[in-house]
This record gives sequence, C-alpha cells and structure tokens, in this order.
Amino acid sequence: MLGLQRQTVYSWFARWESAGLAGLANAKGQGRPAILTAADTAQVQAAVQANRQQLQDVTASLRQELDRQFSPLTLKRFLKSVVANGDFRPGWNSIPHPVSNLKSSD
Repeated sequence: MLGLQRQTVYSWFARWESAGLAGLANAKGQGRPAILTAADTAQVQAAVQANRQQLQDVTASLRQELDRQFSPLTLKRFLKSVVANGDFRPGWNSIPHPVSNLKSSD
C-alpha cells in the first residue's frame, strides 16, 4: 500500500485515534542528531574566515578541530541554516567592494 510498511500505517492510525491531527506531527527529537551544532558556530565561523573560497579545506580543518567526520555538503547545509537563522555573520560585508571605494570626481 503506497510503498509503506503495514506497521507504519497502523502506527499512524493509532496516533490519529489517540491525539487527532496533532498526533501525526513529528515530535521534537525525531530524526538523526545533528553532526554540527549551534555550539560549533564559533569554530565554523573562524574556519570560514580563514579560508572562504575552499569548502574542502574548511571541511578538512574542521574535521581535525572537532574530531568528527562530515562531508562538505553537511558543512554547506549547516552554513545555510545558521545564516538563515541570523546566528552567523561570515564577514562578507567586511570585504571592500572595488566600486564603493572609488572617489567621485566632482
């Protein structure tokens, strides 16, 4: 049935009967624990500041620092999530833009 295990459907039905629609929502803590957490933000920010252009190099240095294995894609997802939350300012605005530094010739 729909490519689902019978037990999954029975579990959903039991949750629906006991708690209604709210019972079908995912509970906090379900899913795989995050490899990179909010506690790692400062170290990630320092590594990105040191080498902004090479995600592979940043990943390699953080693997050693944090003693955890993760892929560049995991780091990329983490960076997107913390930037979206406003928890991370990689310093892109600190790079002077060549046009903004031009003096007007008035």
